Amino acid sequence: MRVLWITVGVLLGMHVILSFVHYQMHELPWMVRQIFDVDEEDSFPTWYSAIALFITSAVLWINARAHRQSGSSLRLHWYGLALGFLFLSVDEIAGMHETLNGEIEISWAIPGGIVALIVGVAYLSFLAKLPRGTAVWFVIGGAVFVGGAVGVELFTERYLHNDELDTLAYYLWNGLEEGMEMAGVLIFLHAVLQSMKGHAPSLPLTFTLTD
Repeated sequence: MRVLWITVGVLLGMHVILSFVHYQMHELPWMVRQIFDVDEEDSFPTWYSAIALFITSAVLWINARAHRQSGSSLRLHWYGLALGFLFLSVDEIAGMHETLNGEIEISWAIPGGIVALIVGVAYLSFLAKLPRGTAVWFVIGGAVFVGGAVGVELFTERYLHNDELDTLAYYLWNGLEEGMEMAGVLIFLHAVLQSMKGHAPSLPLTFTLTD
């Protein structure tokens, strides 16, 4: 987790520094800015985010298998979370939400926020059955992630409508948006790992390797 947090700090720091230098000091080549631009699909931050989401999905899947082997009633909820994070990982690279943006009149963040709300309500019973500490950190992680992905995204729509995308302010807001998403994922992942650690003795998990 420490390595992941440091990675997030470095990536966001590079995005902010390069944006500040470009708009306040000296114009930089696009190639230099692009590889650290958190809003670009072809960049180190996007690559990292996809990996972090995939790691979280894999950890959730392992946890779901452990719950299935123990006969837990929560196994389907854990599998659902694993598939949800897998979808987010794929979307981070494939940019399906960007495609949706080109097909509808409103921002993709509005239907995305509605979906997040529906999932949140559907998982209330799941959260109620978790240890209080785990549930609280899940809610915090989810709120931070959705706050960035939906809240900040909607706030920055005005930059698009005012033709102000090529400005320092817009790039700084992008840094906040992606930073909140990255932080939300790590908060959630840490909570899952702590939960697995606390229940390790009661959640047996075995794998069989076959040809």
